[in-house]
Amino acid sequence: MDRKKEALALLNLLQIVHLATWDGKRPRVRPMSLVYDGKKFWMCTGSKDAKARQLARYPVFEFSLMLEKKGSRGTLRGSGRARMVTDTEERRIVAGKIPFFADYWLSPDDPSFCPFELLVDSLEHTRPGEIDSRSIAV
Repeated sequence: MDRKKEALALLNLLQIVHLATWDGKRPRVRPMSLVYDGKKFWMCTGSKDAKARQLARYPVFEFSLMLEKKGSRGTLRGSGRARMVTDTEERRIVAGKIPFFADYWLSPDDPSFCPFELLVDSLEHTRPGEIDSRSIAV
């Protein structure tokens, strides 16, 4: 299996990652749910949340997923640009992939629902137990 397929095979539909955004002065990092359906990456937040404002103004991000295997750790990091999802049909698709959607929003049209597609243009993978990371073309 090539390295890109190996790295993407580590992802589930939903996982907790650390997401870094930029606020204009410094990076801001927080745990987030990353949605990956085998083709696209998304994250969702409240429309009034700081990360929504940061991604709207500075649409750059990096996420990091901790990997563990047999007591060893590694990482999968992705970075790129964020695109706010405004299309009604795409918002419905994203909402349908989030098992906890109804805990936070009334419907995909809820104005407080703020999904972003993460346009990943760079992946970096460090296998558990290895020191060197590999950049992966996306």
